Amino acid sequence: MTLFQLLFMDTIAWKWISISSLVLIYIIAIFIMLRTLLQNRNPSATLSWVLVLVLLPYIGLIFYFFFGQQIRKRWIFKRLRIRELVKIRQVSDSQLKALKNADDIQEPQVISNLKLIRLLLRENSSFLSVNNTIKIYHKGIDVYEQLYKDFNAAEHFIHIQYYLFEEGEVATNIQTILLDRLKHGVEVSLMVDGIGSRKLSSEYIHTLRSAGAEVHVFRPVRFPRLTSKINYRNHRKIVVIDGAVGYTGGINIADKYINGSGDLGFWRDTHIRIYGDAVKMLVAVFLVDRYFVTEKFDKFPAKYFPSINYQGDKYIQIANSGPESSKQNILNAYFTAISSAQKSICIITPYFVPNDSILMALKTAAAGGVDVRIILPGRIDSKLVQYSSRSYIYDLLQANIQVNFYQAGFIHAKIMLIDDHLSVVGSANFDYRSFYHNFEISALIYDKEENRKLRIQFDIDKNKSKRIKLTRWRKRSLTSKLKESVARLLSPLI
Repeated sequence: MTLFQLLFMDTIAWKWISISSLVLIYIIAIFIMLRTLLQNRNPSATLSWVLVLVLLPYIGLIFYFFFGQQIRKRWIFKRLRIRELVKIRQVSDSQLKALKNADDIQEPQVISNLKLIRLLLRENSSFLSVNNTIKIYHKGIDVYEQLYKDFNAAEHFIHIQYYLFEEGEVATNIQTILLDRLKHGVEVSLMVDGIGSRKLSSEYIHTLRSAGAEVHVFRPVRFPRLTSKINYRNHRKIVVIDGAVGYTGGINIADKYINGSGDLGFWRDTHIRIYGDAVKMLVAVFLVDRYFVTEKFDKFPAKYFPSINYQGDKYIQIANSGPESSKQNILNAYFTAISSAQKSICIITPYFVPNDSILMALKTAAAGGVDVRIILPGRIDSKLVQYSSRSYIYDLLQANIQVNFYQAGFIHAKIMLIDDHLSVVGSANFDYRSFYHNFEISALIYDKEENRKLRIQFDIDKNKSKRIKLTRWRKRSLTSKLKESVARLLSPLI
């Protein structure tokens, strides 16, 4: 008998091997299902894992291997308690007490958003600041030009944190400026995510480190520990210069924000520059994240929290969330904001995979007469996310929510506008990954003028979009519907 016959002949032994393998796979799958149930995760995610492991055990185990493992947070997440961060909590607690009696509040910006402000003070220690000015950017090139100027003007320190830091013209320009600032005694600290910035070369990092900069990679990914690190990514975008100037939003460091990329074309995004007291919260978030990576902090952190002799008029809270907390701060803030809407809700997001509570809040608002409009990408950089996002469109259209597909490139902005008084700009998408798995940051701006500016851009984006009609959406192919349904099943998992 030949080797081929021994290996591939339909023998009783071969059948027993196949059956034994299948039984073993199901035993492992049952063990994982029990483990997942005992972790008391989000019910939708738990149900999705159970279904995938039962119906597609081989594929399910692969997905769980890469995306499903939940690390014990008490082992990997550490809380940082330094004097300046304690002061921030004390300020938040004092504000919460001051806002206890609504009859004593006179500021219209606070009255209109009182429930949301209290929520973030209590759960996120996100103090409310007023001494701020804001500049809004909708193009990468405009952000980078101002960023270069602010870097060049730095006198004391520069903190930089990005999910995606990609080599190219922009990264080279930043490196050149940072090297110059280092020569002038400016402290430089750069932190990038281990997945998002995995292509950043060791040469780029070494050049900065050799000149005296701190460069840290947030949870670097190295096989075989790959599977424990795909989740819990740092998706934040933060820049702080001298404790007075700060940036956050959706724009990363990459040339595609200037030149576009392939079939996606132009990347339309939104970013903000803050000058004022709200920057202190950006500093605090950066220091905690840096401590997470290094387990070290400066013995004299007060230098990162300078007094700013400035009188601004923009009310801002900085909300941050991440898997180190049992509370989903940004998710809770979004839910509260949507539920408080009286007239309109405008949302721009590249990835729309909401959980049940957010979806219900949007549908309930629309049923109550609130004008709800959402702009999504017509083209997207992830097919799985695209199909998953589109599985929700029928529900939205049936609820009388207007859905638009952006046509002038890839819209990557993360914006929410509530009525005429609340604007949210940040790094968080409307999806499970941002709400539950990633470290995110959002600026909540309580100001009618800034809301008006963002609404003008929203209308510009809507005019460059294609409105989706319910009658036509019903007629899409059975293949598309099937792909969307499968992707929706997987969406809580990844």
